[in-house]
Amino acid sequence: MTDSNDKAKEEITLSKRMFFAGCLGLPWLWICNALYFRLQVFGPLVMVDYWPGKSPPPSSSDNNEGSDDDGNSNSDEQQQQQTMDQELERQIEKQELKKWVTRSTRGAFLVMTLFVAWIITFQVNKENFGSKWFVMDPTDEEVSGW
Repeated sequence: MTDSNDKAKEEITLSKRMFFAGCLGLPWLWICNALYFRLQVFGPLVMVDYWPGKSPPPSSSDNNEGSDDDGNSNSDEQQQQQTMDQELERQIEKQELKKWVTRSTRGAFLVMTLFVAWIITFQVNKENFGSKWFVMDPTDEEVSGW
């Protein structure tokens, strides 16, 4: 169980690092973060993971395997408590991962919206911007061949 626990903590750390790196000026990492963890957080998506009319792929959740009962009720109670603690810890880790991936997804949508708005604004009002906004003057068109 500690192996999957370590893996979950590494995933949370990776997701958190990708979020903060996106905040530092690399918003494409938010998109990478959302795409990398999308199956774990959002589940399978229609037209991405499977086609309409077909059943979605099975989830990759860990299955708890049953154990042999030896008739000892105290042992059963301890085992149930341990199983419940493990399940609670797994749910807490999943919520933590979901928090960072959701933040990255929202940040990516915000940045992409602002980027598209800037492109549309610039293309529509190209004449109103001065020549300092352009890399090349209109007089350099004949020299470059573009």
